[in-house]
Amino acid sequence: MSAGDRHARPTRLGEILRAALARLPAGRDLAHYEVWTHWESAVGPAIARHAWPERLHRGVLVVAVDGPEWMQELQFLKRELQARLNERLGRPVVRQIYLSVSTGR
Repeated sequence: MSAGDRHARPTRLGEILRAALARLPAGRDLAHYEVWTHWESAVGPAIARHAWPERLHRGVLVVAVDGPEWMQELQFLKRELQARLNERLGRPVVRQIYLSVSTGR
C-alpha cells in the first residue's frame, strides 16, 4: 500500500455491490430492488399500509393496492410517487407505475 492509497476515500459497500451486480446478466434488474427498501419512506406510512411494490421489470413498477378506492386515489399520485422513488434512489429506476388490486400481501 502506498502513502497515497492510505489517504484515498474509502469505497462504500453499496458502490461495490452496484458495480458487481452491473456486470451480471440480470444484475441491472437486481440493483434496482432497493425500491423495496425505500418504499415506505418515499410514499409515506399511510400509503404503504395500503399499497406495496410487487415487481419491477424494465422500469415498470407493479404496485399492488388493497382495494379499488386506493387504486383510484393512487392513479392521481403515480407521477409523484415515481418522482419520489427515483429521487430516493438517486437515479431514474422507475419509468412507470402500474397499479393492480390485490387481496393481501
